[in-house]
Amino acid sequence: MKCPYCEHTDTKVLDSRESKDQTSIKRRRVCQNCEKRFSTYEKVLKLDLEVKKSNGKIEEFNIQKIKRSLLKSCEKRPITLEQIENVLDAVLKDLKKVQEDHIPTQAIGKFVLKNIKDLDEIAFLKYAIVHNNYSSMNDFMKEIDKIKDFKGITYRNKSKK
Repeated sequence: MKCPYCEHTDTKVLDSRESKDQTSIKRRRVCQNCEKRFSTYEKVLKLDLEVKKSNGKIEEFNIQKIKRSLLKSCEKRPITLEQIENVLDAVLKDLKKVQEDHIPTQAIGKFVLKNIKDLDEIAFLKYAIVHNNYSSMNDFMKEIDKIKDFKGITYRNKSKK
């Protein structure tokens, strides 16, 4: 591991701790050259999964694609990068349970939607618009109604007398 201060490659691990959900390890290190301390995180970056696209093409699973789409959906929302990382961890956890050789993109999208739904309704809807490819405003309004019903929210229409 290269020191971020002096770029020396000889570092020593002082302490290792697993995260609460046991999906990553934080290591506290010290550089043997400049003696400065720093932390690193160890996390699974790649699963041996293949994705079946809607056009039938098979490609290697890439969590960064999901992260980019989540970041876009969460733009201008009060959502931290840590919360997005937690959603990604939950999606990975769901994907590990899948027994198929090729996971359809629709299934991956459903896992993302499931895990972002309680985080932020607007981010959920922004992601759902792209993922579900609604064919009409009516289809989109049905999704909004599902959320309202789920949350027990009632809205009063001011135009009705």
